Amino acid sequence: MDLPHDADVLRLGRTREALDQNIVSGQADMTAIGRWALANPDLIERLWLGASFNESNPATFYGGGAAGYTDYPRLAD
Repeated sequence: MDLPHDADVLRLGRTREALDQNIVSGQADMTAIGRWALANPDLIERLWLGASFNESNPATFYGGGAAGYTDYPRLAD
């Protein structure tokens, strides 16, 4: 199987509805979900259920502590 040498990744500024649309349309080979993944420990479940996302707090990103990594609520919380 030949693998592509280049990959296009779309990032910020899109909606959750655009995640698969960007790939299906050929605009992107994959899409980044970093902020959503940080703020939603159950991101895959939320995507499957159509549940709302927690808002991320960029002020806590890469701060060295647990805040912003382990304190976001899960759906069941």
